[in-house]
Formats: sequence, C-alpha cells, structure tokens
Amino acid sequence: MTAVVAVVGSANLDVVVSTPRRPAGGETLTGTALLETPGGKGANQAIASAAVGATALIGEVGADSAGRRIREALTAADVDISRMRMGPLPTGRAYITLTPDGENSIVVLPLANGALDSEHVSSALGALNPAVVLTQLEVPMEVVEAVAAWCATVGARFVLNPSPIGPLPDAVLRAADPVIVNQGEAQALLGTDSTDWHDLARRLGGLARSAVVTAGSQGAVVAEADGEATVPGHAVEVVDTTGAGDAFAGTLAAHLAAGASLADAARAANATAAQTVQRARSER
Repeated sequence: MTAVVAVVGSANLDVVVSTPRRPAGGETLTGTALLETPGGKGANQAIASAAVGATALIGEVGADSAGRRIREALTAADVDISRMRMGPLPTGRAYITLTPDGENSIVVLPLANGALDSEHVSSALGALNPAVVLTQLEVPMEVVEAVAAWCATVGARFVLNPSPIGPLPDAVLRAADPVIVNQGEAQALLGTDSTDWHDLARRLGGLARSAVVTAGSQGAVVAEADGEATVPGHAVEVVDTTGAGDAFAGTLAAHLAAGASLADAARAANATAAQTVQRARSER
C-alpha cells in the first residue's frame, strides 16, 4: 500500500481506570472499571486517518505482548505498519483516569516511543513518500524536527499536533500547515492567558503557515494567510473524551491529503471527534 498520509508518533498500551471523580492530592480512590486497549497519539491518529485514506504509522513498540497487540490492532484498522520498529525497550504506556462526565486525566510513560530516532524516520518517510505527514510530541523532539525538515525538502504537507504541549522550536512551528491545538495548548504556545479562541487562531496563524484551534462542542477556528473560518460545533452527549483530539487530527490530515480545503477538512474532523466522544473506548 502506498501511504497518502504518514503519521509519525507514539503507540501505547492505554490503561484506563474509571473513577467516580478525580482523586485529590494524597487521596486514594476505589476505581469502578478497568480497560486495557491499544492507544497512543500516533496510533490513534493513524487509525482515524486510515478510516479515510491510505495511512502508515512510523513509530516504535517493544517486542512484548503489548507491542504485538498494538500491531494487530493497527493492521486490523488497515494501517500500514511496515515502517514500525520493534525495539528492546518495553512498549509505552498511558495511564488514564476517566470520570463519569467523560473527562480524563492522563500520565504517559514513553518507553519504546522515546527510542524512535530521526534516521529511521527520515528513511521511512523516503520509502513511503506520503503527501501529508502528521506528528505530535509523544516522540523525541529531534524526530519532530526531522519530520519538518523532510517535508520542507520534498514539498509534503507538515501537520503538527503539539501535544502534550512543551517547548517547540520556532522552525518547527513555522513549518506547520496547520498546527492543531486546543485553547490551553494555544495559550501555552503563545504565552498568553487570552480565552478568545479566534484571536488565538489568528496569532498562531501568523507564526505557522496555518492554524486550527479547537474548542470541543463549540467547534474550531481555522486561520490561514487569506483569512479565517469558524467551524460549528456539535452538541452531543459526552461519554468519553479520550482520543477525541487524535480522531480530529487524523481525520483532518487524511482529508487534506484527499484535496480538501483546510476549513472543509476541519469540518469533517469535528464531526468525527463528535462521534468519538459519544462512545466508550471499549465500543470503538
């Protein structure tokens, strides 16, 4: 399969614990349910993208049962894993606390994801030759920088979801087309406490080639050189928000690769994210 979209990113085993509420500092709560399922931003985004078009995941898992389980899930979702390495470190983990309102808190342990290197990624991208490359920040920054450089060299579209948010080299942000963030991530990147997501999108659009700022049920704002567009939200009953942002980013990248405008790609992505939050992880 020739990949139209390559996702460079993490693959984890997600350990999801349902609790009646978030524990306070030093407090112990009794959980109500446990779910272990393949996840990670890279894997989640690749699966969402593959639902639209040909997609490959470039990443690293361990040679363990969790790694095998992730590879099987990706293959079942029609994701090309020919450029996914199995390394000596254990497969990454994400520990997720899920409350009845559908919100979550997550602690990520990178493990094998942290061993992914720029040499392997650049070689894999050269072999796949995708039109769009999507990455996040659950892999080493040198990998993200290599992705941005490869896209600039060959003319591929570089889509960046800088999550979990952290320091970002100016050159990486300038290359993003678009950078996809939520309000909190936009505030962190810009160093502001502004809650005007239209303003946040415009300001980020001035730093990157284009920007998309998401606001859950309120929708999203798209900012490009020739103006901005508001994408309406969807009022739905939220069951679990885990992975909604990944579903948005993966769907958007795939629609861009298929030739959609950024605004239209964001509309499709918002619809997919709204569908995602209405289902429990065990039903997806």
